[in-house]
Amino acid sequence: MKIQLLLSASLFMLFSAKGLAQENNCDVRQLQAGTYDFMLKNLDSIKKYTPKTDLITAALELSESGKVTKIGYYTAYGKKEQKEVVIWKGLEAFVKESFSRCPDSHFYNGREHVLQAVLLLPLVKDNITKAKKDVEAGADYIAAGTGKSDVAANSKFTVAVKSFTIKSTISGLPYNKTMEPVTKQGVMDHLRSKMVKLSDAFSIAFDVVKGKEGDLIKYTLYERVDNKSQTVTKEGWRPIVNNKVKLSVKGVRDPHPGVKHIQEGEEFDFDIEIAFSN
Repeated sequence: MKIQLLLSASLFMLFSAKGLAQENNCDVRQLQAGTYDFMLKNLDSIKKYTPKTDLITAALELSESGKVTKIGYYTAYGKKEQKEVVIWKGLEAFVKESFSRCPDSHFYNGREHVLQAVLLLPLVKDNITKAKKDVEAGADYIAAGTGKSDVAANSKFTVAVKSFTIKSTISGLPYNKTMEPVTKQGVMDHLRSKMVKLSDAFSIAFDVVKGKEGDLIKYTLYERVDNKSQTVTKEGWRPIVNNKVKLSVKGVRDPHPGVKHIQEGEEFDFDIEIAFSN
């Protein structure tokens, strides 16, 4: 199973729509800020059809592929007096749609794969405004439309592995599979990289996906195990900003039942940068 992360009050999240995936990326903070914009524009309706309180908490459960399996809305979340409530249907639909926009992607909050999350929904104007400012003030935040990239077909690319580790065991003792820092260069086949060999054991393949708000990247990282390429992890929609994408990801690798040299629950941690040029 994947790492389960219950987000703190400062780490809310939203994702970007299967039907709108070509128009929006899956930067969780951009979409979080968008949620607060939606709430500010519709605050009268939200307050009219939502229980009188200063804060509602949306508790979400996601499948490993990113599909929403459950959303509950609560007052006094996590406290003895916690109560499930019904919120304005417009806000409920907005949250549900947002979390359903990239269902073929693993979802990461910062670096960690998320299966459970809470989204705090303040119902006071000043608190919503402050929450949005806090999101936008976060490190490396990129506002929607900033640094929009348009990667040309058959572009050159550089893949730079900064660090890479998979934590495993042999005979019950800790054993790390690692990849030394390495830089690989190549040329896209139209908008596809094909397989890029990073070491004797590890490879990566990626596609550039065109979107109205800028280009996105879909990638899969592979390990050669028992003479077959087995997935370590994959992600469907990462924004390419200023012709670069930084993959800083931590989680539990995809399961491969029956593959004896892959153990359930192996954790990976990597930093990889992909850059494009003409």
